[in-house]
Parts: sequence; C-alpha cells; structure tokens
Amino acid sequence: MAEGNKTPAGNRIRRLGAAIARLARTLAHKGRVPVKAAAAAPLRQAEMAVEAASGNLETGRLGWGIAFLVTGTFMFALQDAATKSLVSSYPISFIIMIRCFALFIGSFLLLSASPGGIRSNIRTKRPVLQFWRGALVMSQWLLAAYSMRELGLGETTALYEAYPLFCTILAVFILHETIGWRRIAGLLIGFSGILVMVRPGAGAVSIGTLCALAGALLFAFYVVLTRLAATSDRPQTSFFYMGAVSAALMLPALPFIWRPIAWGDIWLFAALGVFCVSAHFCMIKALSLASVAVLQPFNYSQLVWSILVGFLVFGDIPDKYVFIGAGLIVFSGLFVLFRGYVRKPRIFVE
Repeated sequence: MAEGNKTPAGNRIRRLGAAIARLARTLAHKGRVPVKAAAAAPLRQAEMAVEAASGNLETGRLGWGIAFLVTGTFMFALQDAATKSLVSSYPISFIIMIRCFALFIGSFLLLSASPGGIRSNIRTKRPVLQFWRGALVMSQWLLAAYSMRELGLGETTALYEAYPLFCTILAVFILHETIGWRRIAGLLIGFSGILVMVRPGAGAVSIGTLCALAGALLFAFYVVLTRLAATSDRPQTSFFYMGAVSAALMLPALPFIWRPIAWGDIWLFAALGVFCVSAHFCMIKALSLASVAVLQPFNYSQLVWSILVGFLVFGDIPDKYVFIGAGLIVFSGLFVLFRGYVRKPRIFVE
C-alpha cells in the first residue's frame, strides 16, 4: 500500500529519476553520447536509489498518518472519559457548550497559522453544507454524552462503532455509490452485532442505547457530508466551521445552561478542551498524510482505548455481549472496507 500511496513530493522524485534515466538511454541510443554497459550501470543504480528513497518517503508518511490517527483515537477516549466524569455534576448541554467553545478557539488558531492566513482559509464554497456539519456534530455530542452517563464508556463506544456501516448505506443515497451483495452481507453481519449488544428480546432497550445508536447515525451523516465538503474546501476550513457553527448554536443557550465551575473541576474542563482540540487536530493531520481507506481500520483502536480507560478510571467492565457484538461490527466494517478496495483499488492510493 505504501508504494501506491503517491504524494506530490514522491511523484516529483520519481519523475526526476525517470526523466534522467530516459534521457541517458535516449542519447545513448541515438549515438550522441556513447554510453557503455559499465557506464550505464551507475545510471541504473541511481534510478533504483531514487525509487527506494521515494518508497521510503511514502512509507514514512503512511506511518506518521497512522500514528497521528491512533493518537487521535486515544485523545477521543480521554475526552469521553472527562465528559463522563463531569456529567454527574453539570448539565450535559453545559459540558458540550464548553467543548464547542474550546473547539472553536482551537480551530481559529489553526486557521490563523495555516498558509494564507485567515482571509484565505475562511472562504467556503459550500456554506450550507458546512452549517449542517457543525449542527450534526454538536447534536451527536449531546447524544453521546447522555449515553455515556447511562452506559459505560466502552459500551457507548462499541455502539458508536456502527457508524461506518451507516456511512456505507448513506453513501448510496447521498454520494450515489453502489454496493454489491457481498458488502450488503457484511452490513447485515454488522447489524447483527448491534442486535447482540442491544438484545431487544431481553427486555426494554435503554434510552442510553438508543441515544448511542442515534448519535452513531448522526455522526455517519457528518462523515458523509465531510466527504462532500472535502471536494471544495480545505481541511482547516471545514475544521473551523465545525467549531464555529457548533459554538454559535450553543451560544444562545448560554444564559440558561451556565453553571459556576467548582475550583476543583477547572482542571478537568481545561483537560476536556485540550483533549477535544488535540483529537480533532490529530485526525486532520492523519488525513493529510494518508488516505481515508488506509486509515479506517485503525479507527477501531478507539474501542480498545475506551474499554481500557473506562476500566482504569471508572471500573467499567463491558459484558460478554458487548465484546461479541463489537467483534461482529469490527469484522463487518473491515470486510466492507476490503470489498471497497477490491472494487476500487485507487481509494488506497489517492
């Protein structure tokens, strides 16, 4: 995969090496420069060295992209842990409002530091789309926070891992993508995993479970709309509008949901803001280094982090049904991804 993942820098190195080699062979063939076999060998070695250096460059970018993504999923797990720690003392809407404001400040600073500055990067070609992205991400944050209050951190994250399955279905209607019977079978396996975790026949389905699934669906909408936004706007532009719109939507509620923050909780709110901004920054950085298709399997590392953090911080231990259902969902997501690669290998190299 690393060899196929061409970047502008890697392409320029390859083209330069190939051009030098072609020029030497052309001149030798026309007799203008007598190149003997012994003299041509260093040219070939130089060409091979250029290819090796380019391959190492691509491998390094891919490795850094994966490292940023895994770091981002860890930051998301810490962010969720901080949220769960606060929901017992503060209204959920107040906690989400703090996250929105922190994300807006962080995205504004990133926008300011980007090449071209604020004036160049703040322009969007799809303002309505950017508005809905911000509204969706804020809404799913509210649902996720409520779910984490009712359920364990690991169980909420496990249910949220259904979002790639929802993305595949939504992409059919919004992005007009096509899926074959194998991917449909993979989706059914994934949804069977959801049923294993929800266990509808074992009693009433909890509100926390429904909120987690609704949040996963809204997050899937957000991801699909982000794909659309990426065709016209820069990543830092989309990042800024996500923070700006979510903060603007929460601002009118400020007088009604504001609560004094206890001195002992100030550090926790500060950590919440740092984890939120860091997580989103790592995700954006990862997507600038590797393709979505390459990174998608590593998104499931958040499930591992969440279960681990939930156990260490809160003593949460998901039951066997959560592990079985999460395993089916992860298998389904990887299978659907693999079938997408078989149908369109270019998604791994673009």
